[in-house]
Amino acid sequence: MKKIVPSMEKIDKIFNYLYLKEKATQSELSKALNIPKATTNRILYTLVTMNYLNQNDKEYTLGNKFEYFADKNQKHALIKRISFPYLEELSLKFKETFKISVLDKNKIRVIASVESNDFYKITVPENAIFPLHAGAASKLLICQLSEKKLSSLLPENLPKYTENTIVSREELKKELFKINIKKIAFDNMEHSNSISAVAVPIFNKNNKIISAISCPFFSNNQNNQHIDEIIKAMKDASNRISLTLNNINS
Repeated sequence: MKKIVPSMEKIDKIFNYLYLKEKATQSELSKALNIPKATTNRILYTLVTMNYLNQNDKEYTLGNKFEYFADKNQKHALIKRISFPYLEELSLKFKETFKISVLDKNKIRVIASVESNDFYKITVPENAIFPLHAGAASKLLICQLSEKKLSSLLPENLPKYTENTIVSREELKKELFKINIKKIAFDNMEHSNSISAVAVPIFNKNNKIISAISCPFFSNNQNNQHIDEIIKAMKDASNRISLTLNNINS
């Protein structure tokens, strides 16, 4: 009978632990997984060297090689499949366009969209891309990124699309801090003139934002009560989508 290679079993435990916890120190991994410190040290050094792990000071996270191996279409397919019925329900109820967006490297990508059935509507096709700094879903999807990551993705002076676009990276960071606390984002004609939007997050089991539901609407065609009703329904949908995703991935 063939046996599992002990070192591979230890590596598998480390990968699974970092997937669930997102980051950990060498000491934490050794203690939690009951692996000798010297062995843990050798394994971590090898995995960092081969890009399976990243090391930031004393903490380790899953590395770039996982992104290389991952099929992003498959990764997003589950979110799209689960979310789509909720988008249809929202669109029928409110006669607005609703979409699901994700952070795709250095841009925001729409992976699912259901348009309003009205003649006068906002059209957002699947695979449409948006900038990181302008738009409700965009700001929501980058609000949990580290200071270092934001600085690497965003230039100091950001492209201007309308008079309302936030063009200062530092001002945007202040806005993102507030969004991360409230877990809701608004677009006040920041990407397109006459179009506003609201977005709410979809979370993974570690409370990390993995995608966003958003509703773009014509700025002069809405009232506060209608928007409040949309937000309430979107939050309910996002909670149910998050729960379903986490039950599948548990």
